[in-house]
Formats: sequence, C-alpha cells, structure tokens
Amino acid sequence: MADLVDRKLGEFQMKRLLGSGGMADVYLAEQVSLQRNVAVKVMKPALIAASGETMLARFKQEAMMAAGLNHPNIVQVYTIGEDDDFHYIAQEFVQGKDLSTILKSKRVPDLGSCLHLMRQVTSALKASGQAGIVHRDIKPENILVTKKGEVKVADFGLAQLHDNSDGGNITREGMTLGTPHYMSPEQVSGKELDPRSDVYSLGVTCYQILCGSTPFKGTSPMAIAVQHLNTTPPPLKEQNPELPDVVCRMVHRMMAKRRSLRYQSASDVYSDLKALISAFKQGRDLNHVNLPILDKLDAAAEREKAKAEGGSAAAGTAESSKADTKSSVKNASSFTVDPIGYGDEFGYGDSGRKKDTKKKAKAAAGTSIVTVTLPSWLEEEDEDFSLGRDEPDFEEMDLTPMVDVTFLLLIFFMITASFNLQKKIDADPPKSDEAATTVSPPEDIASVEATIYPDNTIWVNDVECPSYDAVVSALKNERSSSESAELLLRIDPDSLHERRIVVADAAAQAGFDKINPKIEEIN
Repeated sequence: MADLVDRKLGEFQMKRLLGSGGMADVYLAEQVSLQRNVAVKVMKPALIAASGETMLARFKQEAMMAAGLNHPNIVQVYTIGEDDDFHYIAQEFVQGKDLSTILKSKRVPDLGSCLHLMRQVTSALKASGQAGIVHRDIKPENILVTKKGEVKVADFGLAQLHDNSDGGNITREGMTLGTPHYMSPEQVSGKELDPRSDVYSLGVTCYQILCGSTPFKGTSPMAIAVQHLNTTPPPLKEQNPELPDVVCRMVHRMMAKRRSLRYQSASDVYSDLKALISAFKQGRDLNHVNLPILDKLDAAAEREKAKAEGGSAAAGTAESSKADTKSSVKNASSFTVDPIGYGDEFGYGDSGRKKDTKKKAKAAAGTSIVTVTLPSWLEEEDEDFSLGRDEPDFEEMDLTPMVDVTFLLLIFFMITASFNLQKKIDADPPKSDEAATTVSPPEDIASVEATIYPDNTIWVNDVECPSYDAVVSALKNERSSSESAELLLRIDPDSLHERRIVVADAAAQAGFDKINPKIEEIN
C-alpha cells in the first residue's frame, strides 16, 4: 500500500503510520476542522479489488454500528469517508499501549490490576452484546491501556467484516477471521456466532492476563485452533498458584467448550466481577464471595458430566465425538488467520504442550510469577459512600439524547429571554428602511415527521420503513418537490442509537436541510 504520510484524506492530515494489519493501515492524523488528533484506518485497496462492492458495503455498515457504541471503554468511531479511492474510518486516538505490549514488557499484573482490566473489558463487551454486536477478535492487541489505567477496546464492528455470510468470496489470504490463540470453538468450526463467542475469547484473554501465557500453544495456526475444540486448558491455578480459586473458576467457566455451560453474556460476567472487586476492596477472602451465576453454571456442568459418565453408550458417544471433531477440523481448515498472531511473537516457538501432566504441575508449582502494579483503580475511584447499595452503572449511560434535548432547550430559552427583554424595556424597533423590511420565511418548506419507536421500528409519517433504503425512499416521497425541507424526528429514549444514525443519514441522502429531534416516550 502507498505511504500516505503527509497526505490529506478528506479533512484528515496524515502524520505518521501507527501500525498495519491484515485489513487496514492505521495512521495518526489531525482532524483539521477541530484541530485534534485522531486515528485513521485506511482499508487496503487490494482487499477492495478482490471483493468489490461486497466488502465496501460491509465496511460502511459495520462502521455505522460501531459508531453507535457510545461507551467509555470502547474506542469511539467518528466518521467514515472516501478520498481518491482510499476508504477510511476516523476514530478516537488513544494515547497508551496495547495490553499485549504491556504484558510482554512488565509480566503479570497484580491481582488488583488484573481485576481492574477485566472489569473494564467486560463492561465494553456488555455494551456491545446488548447492541447485538459480536466483536469476534477479542485479544490483548485490541485492548488499549492509557497511562492512567483506562481501558479502551478497539475494532468493534470492524471485526464482523470477517464473516462471509453474503456468500461472496471475500475471504483472502491475510484477512483475519480470528487469532488462533483466542478463537472460540464455534468460531473455529465455522458455526454461527453470538456474544458468547466473545465471552470465550475474553476468558482466554483473562487467562493470559492472570498468568502471562495463553492456554494453548502450537507450531501452526491449525494446531492451536484445533485445541480449542477438544483439549482441556491447563488449570489456571497451576500456572499461577497465588490466584484465588474463585477467580480461576470464573475464567475456566468463560472458556467452557459448550456454549450452554459458559457464561451466557458479558453482563453475567460483569455481575460476578463487581462482587469480587467489592470484596477485594474490602480486604475480604474472595473464595468466600457468593457468586450465584457461577455456582449455577458449575452445577449444570457437574450434572452434564455425571450424565455423560453414567450413560450406557459411552463407546458410541466417543466415536460420535471423534467424528464431530474430524468434521470440525475439516471446517476449520478453510479459515484464514492473523499471520502474526502465534509462534515466536509470544515466546512460544516450537515448544508445544507437554504430555506429562505431573512434570507440568511440578514445573508450574516451582515457577515464580513476577507481578507488577499497573495504574491502580484504587487510586482512581472515590471512596464508596453508598452504604451497601449497588453502584449505578453510570459508565453505561448513553447521554446523547440528553445532550440533544438540553441543547434544544438552551436555544429555546435564549430566544425566549431575548424577546422578553425586548418587551420589558419597551424598546421601539428601528424605523430605517432596512430594519423595517421583514424577511418572511419561505412558504414552500416541507415538514415531514419520522418516528423511532421503543421496538426500534422506524416510521415516516404513516409508512413503516423496515430498511435504510425504505427510509430514504419514504423521506424523498414525503419531501416531494420542495426546495427546502425539515424533518421532525421523534425518538423514544429506549430506542437504539444506531437507529437514530440511520434516520439522520437517510435524511441527508433525501436532501433534508434540517432535523429537529425530540426525545419523548412513544406508545
């Protein structure tokens, strides 16, 4: 790809190359209009040439979804654009290092820092899961940590470009379906993914945070990926004997092979983590903390295990399992992976896994885990004055509707105040010809009403619009031939931010000059 340093794409002046991946190159750039630094991801032209409009359509669609994720632990997407055949996404520039670099240079964080990192990443996945987005590539390289210890998860939405559900041949060498060390079993075997896949990848990431290495190693991407299907990960407790048992249980439960025996959402993980962090701050023994969700999942796993062991057709089940594994491996052979996501980069080389578990346990017991303290959340958060009440999840609030309404109200009151002041001092209006000349608003202004309901359906006047194209078409029909048009947009506060972006973009496409949003409960 051509070097874009010192070039300008849209309103973004490229400064220097930050990094390069399978799909895009990332540049530090200045957004000239706002005089701020941003990170600009420029899609590689070779991918566009290979996939045509399919990749571009998904590129824009997923960027729109990512832009709707407004969360403090998610890298914010600002805009998408195209200039001189270069397609790019401008997003928040995070000053810090990715977690992989930190773990390599500083070894294993102390338990407090580990819980701090895990909580923030889980909070980001909780928000994405509730928005129906599966990241598909959760790993330390996509987790950025600032100097203050704040965590930002990158590449939301973009990771979904790797799915080839359109049936087109858009998967090419160098593209990433997932990094082998962190892929869920269903991801390896090519099954449909849901947020539980991110929970698995989060579990592998937490495993590495807590002990310094990933659970599976191998000499090739396939050798690593297949282990996610049929190999039990080494006990985390053996890798770091200083860890509380309950923390190890949580991580292994996130990495359950069967989705039904895994944490069902990042929200469930977050709930248990909050309880552990609260106990940690109070100096309590974490192994005595009551975690109902984890206990319920462990009990279900024990029942499944007992049922399998007590079955009379154990041999037949084994043969079936073996056949399923072969089938899964066959499916897995077609995936493409990050070529730098394994091997010597993580210090594994050709070592592989040892088969002698006794020697392995002995070696682990004699291993000294070097821990370091990252910027501590104990120093960042205020004392808890809630008197035992649960803390409100302020970090998950989308304040965009409040900002919209507050801004409109501010303008309204400013205008009202100006008229009241004019009336109070009883000032006569100027009598000059220019002042006496009143400017009447254009009569031919089309006013169209659009509504976003609590169930996220979009209506333009009395017409339901099930797709983006339908919204554009309905707005154009209602606008008619008027030169000027304004859109009255009624938004239910329970609707998704993504839907608001869709309507706003459709209105611009339909030629509307102004949008007047109004947040209200709509029945």
